[in-house]
Amino acid sequence: MLAHESSWASEPKMSTRNTMIYSVTLRLVIQFDIACTLPRAIDGTMFMTASHPIAAAPTEPQSPSAAIDAVCAHLDPLDSESIPLAHSSGRVLAEVVRADRASPALDMSSMDGFAVRVADLNEMASTTGLPIATGADSEASIGHAPVSMQPGRAIRIVTGAPIPIGADAVVRHEDVRIANGCALLQIAASAVQPGAFIRREGENALKGAGILQPGTLIGAASIGALATFGAASVRVQRRVRIAIITTGDELVTTDRTPAPWQIRDSNGSVLASLLGGRPWIEVVAHLHAKDDADALATTLAMALESADAVIVTGGVSMGHHDHVPQVVSRLGAATVFHRLPQRPGRPMLAAVLPRTGSRAPRLILGLPGNPVSVMVTARRLGIPMLGKLAGLPHGQFTAPRLHTDGDDGAQLGMWWFRLVSERISAEGERRLQLLPTKSSGDIAAAATSIGFVEVAPHQSAAGANAFYSWMH
Repeated sequence: MLAHESSWASEPKMSTRNTMIYSVTLRLVIQFDIACTLPRAIDGTMFMTASHPIAAAPTEPQSPSAAIDAVCAHLDPLDSESIPLAHSSGRVLAEVVRADRASPALDMSSMDGFAVRVADLNEMASTTGLPIATGADSEASIGHAPVSMQPGRAIRIVTGAPIPIGADAVVRHEDVRIANGCALLQIAASAVQPGAFIRREGENALKGAGILQPGTLIGAASIGALATFGAASVRVQRRVRIAIITTGDELVTTDRTPAPWQIRDSNGSVLASLLGGRPWIEVVAHLHAKDDADALATTLAMALESADAVIVTGGVSMGHHDHVPQVVSRLGAATVFHRLPQRPGRPMLAAVLPRTGSRAPRLILGLPGNPVSVMVTARRLGIPMLGKLAGLPHGQFTAPRLHTDGDDGAQLGMWWFRLVSERISAEGERRLQLLPTKSSGDIAAAATSIGFVEVAPHQSAAGANAFYSWMH
């Protein structure tokens, strides 16, 4: 399926006779705890029909961070690929980058001025000064091989030019007066020490030194290093392929006018923006499934054929139409957790489909369907989990702690994600302002927010809190 392709699966209609057969069969399955049909295989993955028993619920992690760690323990970074340097911004480095030569590659000047021998400084400090070299080797220039200097001469030099052979110091222009073709030192000769204003060969990095490590998120600075050390092509982790599945009979596409009992699908667009805007992620499909276990199983299995991770919105709570937990089990995935002590997003589910052949373990996330729940759980928990697949280090996702104003004194006995806006104080300090919200479906309040803060259980939002921005 092409990137960002949408597919809204329609619920298959069943005849009355087929419905009766299905109902009888399902009752027999429940009674005898046997499968009513043979397993199906998609991408080599075996899964059963709706009667396949679900594994016992795992232990509930006690914090969002613990939940991330529990899931990441079951995931491995994806394979790597080589791409041109020009296309590497925002990707994750997959190998050590070493200096192919010393930096600097030879001794060079760090100032504009004159290259000299320390032994000639007393003459340079005299009333007559030190003669300035003339002729072919009269100047040390950038982009040219080092010139040779004669004793008793000063050679003009610019910043970045190779130190002339025989010179052992550089005197700055501002410390010299020029008269009658000579350079007269204006400071004490003893103030110029051997090596003055010389950048030594290899002082930044020796040849073979490790410059960048695997897991580096490539940006402007690292691209500068890659170019400097000759990395015309770069080995990076393959993009994490994400499929998004929205569920619910009430959803319609954004371009349609919904009936009062319907809503437009905002979750798919939110996830495509929040995740797809990161260069190390590729959204390969946006699918929809009706509130039917078999329809969801077919859609999820299809998504897992092309994706490294699938994010499902809705269908994870306790209702009789919340099919995600049983479908995940039917597909052979191991549920790592289902429910977390957090608001919004308590019913969140995470599961991992074990490695099959050459396919690395695949991640399945079930997010509650309310828009704010989708936003905060995908941002706080989903992105770090996807980062493990991308080969990013855990520290990449450490949140800054910022001061939060507008505390209302409210506390919860669980982790609380609270929407915030931003203001700049009179002192120029960046401060966050709590936003009033009515529910986890308050997309209007979320639209005015820049992100959210994470408030610990039994704590108010006063003071500094971990801040998670929507932007990346």
